[in-house]
Amino acid sequence: MWKFMHFLCPSSVCFAVPQPPTITKQSVKDYIVDPRDNIFIECEAKGNPIPTFTWTRNGKFFNVAKDPRVSMRHWSGTLDVDFRSGGRPDDYEGEYQCFARNDLGTAISNKIFLQVSKSPLWPKENLDIQEVHEGSQLILACNPPPGLPPPAIFWMSSSMESIHQDKRVSQGQNGDLYFSNVMQEDALTDYSCNARFAFTHTIQQKNPYTLKVLTKHPHNETSFRNHTDIYSARGITERHPSFMYPIGTSSSQMVLRGEDLLLECIASGVPTPDIVWHKKGGYLPTSRTKFENFNKALHIANVSEEDSGEYFCLASNKVGTSRHTISVRVKAAPYWLDEPENLILAPGEDGRLVCRANGNPKPSIQWLVNGEPIESSPPNPSREVTGDTVMFRDIQIGSSAVYQCNASNEHGYLLANAFVSVLDVIPRILAPRNQLIKVIQNNRTRLDCPFFGSPIPTLRCLNLHSLH
Repeated sequence: MWKFMHFLCPSSVCFAVPQPPTITKQSVKDYIVDPRDNIFIECEAKGNPIPTFTWTRNGKFFNVAKDPRVSMRHWSGTLDVDFRSGGRPDDYEGEYQCFARNDLGTAISNKIFLQVSKSPLWPKENLDIQEVHEGSQLILACNPPPGLPPPAIFWMSSSMESIHQDKRVSQGQNGDLYFSNVMQEDALTDYSCNARFAFTHTIQQKNPYTLKVLTKHPHNETSFRNHTDIYSARGITERHPSFMYPIGTSSSQMVLRGEDLLLECIASGVPTPDIVWHKKGGYLPTSRTKFENFNKALHIANVSEEDSGEYFCLASNKVGTSRHTISVRVKAAPYWLDEPENLILAPGEDGRLVCRANGNPKPSIQWLVNGEPIESSPPNPSREVTGDTVMFRDIQIGSSAVYQCNASNEHGYLLANAFVSVLDVIPRILAPRNQLIKVIQNNRTRLDCPFFGSPIPTLRCLNLHSLH
């Protein structure tokens, strides 16, 4: 079995080797573009002969020549979509796939899902004054417009002053602003949710909320300042902790292997509860764990299947403790165990391609030849497919092709190209002839003799002087 390059060029000797196409560069699977820019979709490949390129869009042939805004780069499959003379980027959203072909086979790119970044306007709404009793819990909903990618959320007053956050008042992962208990001073400002859209560098502001805090027991500031308990000084009834998010005593969450897990517990109560985190029957992984948002969020980086289990948060104040249990399931998009590798065989030799992937659920394996399902490809008596393995026995000239392995489950897919090249090449010495190598007497030296051939040649080094 050989791994080789398009050209074998040691020293000054160089000769071309036939090679099926290999994809060397491509755009990411989920490709979000700026609506103000031209679009380019990358696809580069090498091979000998030099590959030609075609594209599909949404599963159908994409005729680049018929679209005046689209051009393909020279000696490349990369597409350029130019909007300087007009046109809407949204018209080019869809799923693209690149095909690189030469006489020996066809390599294919991933399916590239192109979307145009969006920053929709906030729907107009008139917000009523929020009346709330001092000491009660409060949630100010943000409900940002569904941008692509989702916007970053932050809260400010209408005069663009940041809202102070602490363990009593803080923003949740969903963008809402949570008050564990409302205080009279919370009415001194208004509250506006802001959405920052990264691609378009724009910020949109929601109409502000105004609070009216109702007090049961009026107090004077002198008695408050001299009192050791801020809540009893104001006549606020103490409350047992209860969860504002998630609601109830239990919930569940799914996360994919390799991603970060972010759990959240936000509790109300008087006094403001403290939050602590635990994992049932185990320990939190210290090196990958962070506590965020005043201990209301548990962040575990780069999760694996071992991070599945039950996590619970405890919300405690002097009145009591509440518990919420979160059942975490770690699933997995397909990941490689054995990625198929290029295979070079001589006529009559045997070989195999292996494609093994794992995931949760376990991925299914599909083989393709030159971009077409292997079941519908021309029959090849030297080829046998058994699940994740393609066996070749007594392979013959004309069997060169590019094979694709697709491993997929409900969470994603992997696509790998591997070429099978059947070569019958006489042995060649690749080093320059009559090369003079100078060495120091009684010292060791190394004589390199690069060579190539198919089948793999047997190499013997001879001392010509010993033959005379």
